[in-house]
Parts: sequence; structure tokens; C-alpha cells
Amino acid sequence: MFRPMLRSTAPMLFVLALVAGFLPLAPAHAQDGWTPFKTPPPARSSEKKPTEPRDRPPPASDDLPPPPPGPYQRPQARTPVVEKLDLDPIAAPDGSGLPLELWRGLDIAGLEKLLSALELPPRSPTLFALWKRMLLSSAPPPTGAPADHFLAVRLEALYRSGLLAEMAEAGANAQSPVVSALMARKDIGLGDAQKGCDYIRSLSDPRSGLPERLRGEIQLLVGYCAAVAGDRNGAGLAASLAREEGLEAELPLAALSGIAEETKPRIALPKRVLLLDYRFLELLGPVNARQLAERAEPALLAVIAMDQRADPHARIMAADAALRVNALSPQAVADIYRQAQVGQGESDLALRRALQFRLAEQGGRRSEALSGIEREARRAGFGMQMAQVIAAAFPASEVGNDPVLAEALAEAMLAANRIPEARQVAATVPHWTALIDVVDPARNTWRPGTLAIMEDLATRGRLSADALNRLATVLDALDIDVPVPLWDAANRVPQPKGGYLPETGVLAELAESAKRKDAARTILLVMKALGPNGPEGANNLPLGDAIRALRKIGLEADARRLALEALLPVWPRYAP
Repeated sequence: MFRPMLRSTAPMLFVLALVAGFLPLAPAHAQDGWTPFKTPPPARSSEKKPTEPRDRPPPASDDLPPPPPGPYQRPQARTPVVEKLDLDPIAAPDGSGLPLELWRGLDIAGLEKLLSALELPPRSPTLFALWKRMLLSSAPPPTGAPADHFLAVRLEALYRSGLLAEMAEAGANAQSPVVSALMARKDIGLGDAQKGCDYIRSLSDPRSGLPERLRGEIQLLVGYCAAVAGDRNGAGLAASLAREEGLEAELPLAALSGIAEETKPRIALPKRVLLLDYRFLELLGPVNARQLAERAEPALLAVIAMDQRADPHARIMAADAALRVNALSPQAVADIYRQAQVGQGESDLALRRALQFRLAEQGGRRSEALSGIEREARRAGFGMQMAQVIAAAFPASEVGNDPVLAEALAEAMLAANRIPEARQVAATVPHWTALIDVVDPARNTWRPGTLAIMEDLATRGRLSADALNRLATVLDALDIDVPVPLWDAANRVPQPKGGYLPETGVLAELAESAKRKDAARTILLVMKALGPNGPEGANNLPLGDAIRALRKIGLEADARRLALEALLPVWPRYAP
């Protein structure tokens, strides 16, 4: 259950809470982000061995054959048989690229059960974008779901994902006590106390029409509005009523009590600081935002990063942390880097990245700076997001004979899904052209020269064991004929045993859902199958199945983006 303002030791499931009555609030601990959902069991090791390759000698020469003019069309692997499930679904008229029957195959209980097993928001940029499109889609609700109930689930999901602007859009025209409560929390969190308190005042009775566990939070917001208005007695009364409702939110309750008694309460920061915690702290005086950056939920990270009044170092730290969880756009992060005054000799990695970024924009040692930023971000597990920041600031201009800059910009343009520009800068680094061909959804034909590049990488030992196995997995899942030398090389290296594996039955459920073309259910099962760190942290077995499943439901471009996320961290970079 969702209870963002509560901190309770009792484990509760969002599923049961929603069934009991709309959207109760969940305990907020350090791991919150749609937790306390049930945590998946520990991953088990497994291997996926490639099929035995056909015998074929390796290329006789180290020289790559030039591609002949014109495309080479691969033959169809099988004779197509058109069945009802093979027909393209009707698209929703909202530009999301998702089907109108998005929630087919799910009722509200089934949806909640799936959500209970996920760690949200997704860390994968591809899955996050898909998740956002799902939440904002105009497709009809799941079978039997009351409209207000389903909207409340979506609004809470958007809030937990840091998508507060999108939350305002989704709930703009809805009128219900639950939606008003959620919108009040959003507006107060964004610093618009007047608008948020207007929502609170629109509730004729804070207890009317609300589930029991939401009433305590509403009393808390009533107290916030009283404190902003200078009503100390009202703030104290609201705190008492919130406690009577069973609310366990020590920080905001202590803040209201301090305001009512005109004292300075001693407040210990929780392991996870929520956006509303931050607003209640502000009632007591200036807040050390830098102290909160490591504990903040996605919405709070975005707010601190965008606050022009905040400490510049805190803004950079929050921007980096928000970027990791996709709560801030790459363009916004680039703008924050530009504005920050960072000196030489900084030890914090986030501050050093901002300094390197500014030096690169000023033209100083651009190749070294950009490749260094990307390298450090890859090691920290958010390389694709940081590459998108670089793409937002540095155009795909002529790179000359600088292979370091060519690789850095090729990675950036690929991460930003700017395929033509990626091809432009990769002209001097052909192994990047090969990667572009793999992940480009518009490329339905193959030239032998492109395949020969991958064969050459494999036979010359230029691919690590991880890269070999990942590439073979991705090519197979994308139904691209895997070059035999690559299979040979993959068979000679140790098979990967690490990476996230879901519990037994998830992959079979995913395959069956994709076969039925149940889009939302398939997307949520892909998220479940790949685990908390997405394709980068997943075992090759669920990675391949996830790519196949997305392709089966017509999301070819998203499948290719998953493939890119899996390959980008292990792709060879040969520039000195």
C-alpha cells in the first residue's frame, strides 16, 4: 500500500490496500519507491548456452571486405502465417505508440499484483520511458476498474517516479476526494502552497470520501496550510488529529508541534527523506539541502536540483542522483552543470563531472573530458543517462581525425536515439557503425560489411567475454543471423553466471503474455524479469526473452533500445 508520509514497522501490501479502498499511504523507509511492495526472492544463477554453430573457417585475411553497393536482404527465417493475434493492434490516439487495448488481459487485482512485485521507478531509461507512456496513455482502464481508483493508482505512480508535471496533466480534470488529496500533496511538494491548500479546502470534510489511512495525511496537510497561514493553534490541532488517525510521520508531526508550541524541535532525518518532509522542514527555517541529497526520493531530488536558491553543490549532487533514476531530463542536468560554479580540485565525483562538462563546453580538452565523463558514469551504473546529457549539449559536428571524440559523441547520439547523427560521427570508428546497425529499428536490411565488422571483432579478440555473450544474445533475440565466428568465440569463453534472474515461472508467464499480445501485462513482466537494474544488470536469459517479448507486442523500437542498454556498457572502445 502507498503511504508516502507514514513510517511504520508493519509490512503491508499496496495490493490489499487498493482493494480495501482506493489508495492508502505506505510506510516510507529508505527503500521506498513503490516499496513496501514484496521484494523478489534472491536471484539464482543460470546459464544460457548458444546453439552449436555450423562449421566454417574464420576469415583468411585481417582486412575487412568492403560492403558491396546496395542492401542485402536477409531471407525470412520462417514462412509467415497470419493469425488473429499476429494482426497489428489499433493504436491509442495519444501518440504513445501503445495499443488502444493496452490493459487487455488485466483486471485491477491482476494489475496491483504485478505492481506489488516491482521496484519502481525503473532505473532503465528505456523501461522508464515505456512506464511513463503507459501511465499517461488514454487507453481505457483495466477490466472492472473504477475510473477514480485507476486514476489514483496512476497519480501515485507518477508521484513516486518523480513525474510531478505529468501528474498535474493526468489529474487536471478529475474531481474526487482521493484525487484532490493526491493533487494537494503534489502542489504543496512543488512549493505552491496556495494551490495545494485550495485543494485541501475543497474537501468539505477531510474524512469524507477518503480511505481510512489517507485521512491522517490529509490532517497533516491541513496542519501545513494552517502553519503557512500563521495559525499556530490550527497547526497543533491538525497534528493531534493526524496522530488520532494513526499517522506515523515523525518529522512533519514534530515540525507542526514545534510551530504550535513556538519551540525548535530536535528532528532526526529519516533514512529516506520525502518531498513533503522537505516542505515541513522549511517551515522551521533554512534547510541544508546538501544533507538531504543522498536520502531524497526522486521527486525531492528533482525539486532540489531545479531550485535556483539551493546550494550549488547540493544542486549538482541532486541533479546527478535524479538523473540516475530518470527523475530529471538530460537537458535540465546540462543546464545545471552550466550554471554551477565549481572549482578545480573537487573530490566529489558529481562536482568533478560538472567541472569536466564546463571545460568541454569551453573547448578545452573536449575529447578527454567527454570520454572521462562517460567512463565514470558507466562505472557508476548510469552511463546511458549521462551520455544523453552530453548529446543535449554537444552537437554531432565534424570530429575530424579524433577517434576519442568520435567514440564519445557516437555513444552520446546513440543514447539520445539520434541515429542519423550517430552514423555521422561514427564514420571513422566502424565498430560503432556495427552497433548502430544492430539497434536501429529502421534498418531492416543488412550489408555483409556490417556483419564482417562483428566477425572481425570476435576473431581478433576485441570483444570481452561479457560483450561476446551479450552480443550473441541480442542478435539472436532480434532475429539477426549471428555470425558463426562470433558463436565460436562466445563458445570458447566462460558463460556468464551472474546477473539478475527472476523467480521460476516469470519468463514462461512473459512468453505467454507476449503471445497473447497483452501489452501492459507484457511490459510489466519485462520490468519484473529484468530486475531493478534493467538490461544492464540482468542475466542474458531474461534479457533475450524481454527483447523478444517487446518485439512480439509490436514495440520493436523499445526492444532495440533495450538491446542498446545491454550492449553499451560492454562495447569496445579502442581510442587511446
